[in-house]
Amino acid sequence: RFVSNPIHFTTLQCIKEVPLKSLHGRKIAIDASMAIYQFLIAVRHGNPNNPAAMLTNAEGETTSHIQGLFNRTIRFMTEGVRPVYVF
Repeated sequence: RFVSNPIHFTTLQCIKEVPLKSLHGRKIAIDASMAIYQFLIAVRHGNPNNPAAMLTNAEGETTSHIQGLFNRTIRFMTEGVRPVYVF
């Protein structure tokens, strides 16, 4: 089954979900562009329980992604994890 695609088989073994608390005291690298995109899309589309509401500055520029990164960073730091955003 995986003979035709050994990379796929290898990558499946490399992915492991862990509780955030298990990363206490560690530094983790985060792809900044993917995180920013994730927040922009999440806010743009919203969900059934929370309709989309774009946060903007005085000039009307979208700032939702900045608030999202800020909240995620606080969550990591509250759990004792030191995020390093890689651009």
